[in-house]
Amino acid sequence: MALRVHHLNCGTLRPPSSKFFNGRGGIFARGRLVCHCLLVEAKDGLILVDTGFGFGDIADPKRIGGMNRFITKPRFDEAETAVSQVVRLGFKLEDVRNIVMTHLDLDHAGGLADFPEAQVHVLAP
Repeated sequence: MALRVHHLNCGTLRPPSSKFFNGRGGIFARGRLVCHCLLVEAKDGLILVDTGFGFGDIADPKRIGGMNRFITKPRFDEAETAVSQVVRLGFKLEDVRNIVMTHLDLDHAGGLADFPEAQVHVLAP
């Protein structure tokens, strides 16, 4: 069985020092980092690997934390949420049956609440 995998950018961060983060640009210019998420089309539904920023983060950016928000300057864009991208790809929210979390940083787990029907998988330790 072939699986189809979609790369999603579920949040753009703009930390200081483009030179450091992106290997080009100025030391004082803002860099660009993306919150990589994967959407896997599996036989029994969609699997989302990480969720990026969610609608709750966009509605209340303070959830990200003052210092983190100040330093990374996240771009809170509804179009970058996993939900928006899943729908844009022609799927329904309910099609996401499983979410695999690589880690629980806010920029990777903020969208968990956007998928209330999905089963979430995390490493306990």
